[in-house]
Amino acid sequence: MDVALFAKLLPLCHEIGRLYEPGLVYIGGIAVYLHAVNAEGVRELSEATQDADFYISVAGFSDLRDIEELSANSRLSKHEFRKGGFSFAAYTERHSKLPVPYANVAAYAQGYDGLLVAAPEHLIVLKLEAAINRRDSEHGRKDVKDIIRLLLVAAHSEKTGKPFDANEACAFMRQAHFEMLVEVMKSPEFAGLALGNAQSAKRMRATCAGVMSKIEAVFAAS
Repeated sequence: MDVALFAKLLPLCHEIGRLYEPGLVYIGGIAVYLHAVNAEGVRELSEATQDADFYISVAGFSDLRDIEELSANSRLSKHEFRKGGFSFAAYTERHSKLPVPYANVAAYAQGYDGLLVAAPEHLIVLKLEAAINRRDSEHGRKDVKDIIRLLLVAAHSEKTGKPFDANEACAFMRQAHFEMLVEVMKSPEFAGLALGNAQSAKRMRATCAGVMSKIEAVFAAS
């Protein structure tokens, strides 16, 4: 995506976030980007997005409905609207079909320069769900790359004093999610993120394997 265009999206995300705080948490590509761009060793793999998804409280959604012109997407249990030429999608507490409840996402949310985003533990599960639903599509490939980025962010978190909590991720992970994660670990998208550099892809995969082993141990015991 055009970096200049993304620079226009980010202030809108701040504006919306301030309007509905503390009941709004960003998920999806923008959340993955903010985690990646703020993680040493992952920053260069970050990818800007052209839209923004968020999880919002029931009270916040009531206010949002009064301000924005929303269109319902019943199939995906979300509402969509446009602002400043960009697309936004709202998933609402108790009404969405997302695999991680709003209360948990909100409780674990992390902040970057005033923007609240879902924690990597929850984003991995949300992205696994998306990858399953969009398998063998261009969007599905993007989901797989985002999961790899999140695993790398999780590995980086070991150095920040707030290590990745495999128990929190596995609390919402179904068998289908775990099987999708196994597929991700075998994916050729590692090479894509490494721009074809086999050694970089190998190191990346090994780093992710450390996080994967933690998830596997917890999931097997659950």
